[in-house]
Amino acid sequence: MKEIDQILNEYAIRLEERKTEKLHRYLEYLITAPMNLTSVKKYHEALHKHIADVLIPVQSLQGEILDIGTGGGVPGVVFAIVFSVSVTLVESIRKKALWLQEIVEKLQIDNAKVICSRAEDLPRQLKESFDVVTARAVAPMRILLELCMPFCKVGGRLLLYKGPNWKEEYALSKNAMQILGAELQDVVEYSLKTGEKRTLLVLNKVEKTPEIFPRKAGAILKKPL
Repeated sequence: MKEIDQILNEYAIRLEERKTEKLHRYLEYLITAPMNLTSVKKYHEALHKHIADVLIPVQSLQGEILDIGTGGGVPGVVFAIVFSVSVTLVESIRKKALWLQEIVEKLQIDNAKVICSRAEDLPRQLKESFDVVTARAVAPMRILLELCMPFCKVGGRLLLYKGPNWKEEYALSKNAMQILGAELQDVVEYSLKTGEKRTLLVLNKVEKTPEIFPRKAGAILKKPL
């Protein structure tokens, strides 16, 4: 437990003991999972890359959160542990979704639920119903915009975790942003103490997304917006 407190303090992140304890337990489950949920297997490194990376650029969150393509639960599980929010974790691979459900129950993360589905197959009633939609290490930006924006409320935000080459993806995403009702609000660039340069792109949903989106996976990949 001391190591997690020490590393978070290095980033000026201070949390209640019950939250750091739960983050610690979650991280141990994640790096020892009986399937490949993360390439990071050392606890010390995972603290930087899966906990600090998520929390450095996000000081507060409110409302209903949707985490698309959550995999092992980053960033959604971290958000659910740290903030007073309701988090929906979407993962299309069944064995990963079942593992996530087990971890959510073991850690008693009552404000998180798991849905096993592709983003484009989510129920229509979930469209434009989330205050914040997020994704990390899922797909290029213009693909993510189509997968995520339809589920964000008008006035809500999209949080995309990206690397230092985000400008290339952003340049290819202007058309998708216009079609889907997105507007860039903020770019938060930061560094991890392990050396990586990171970026959080914050986009506002400024108008309703046309009903036809998201399209089926084949159409999205064959002809990105």
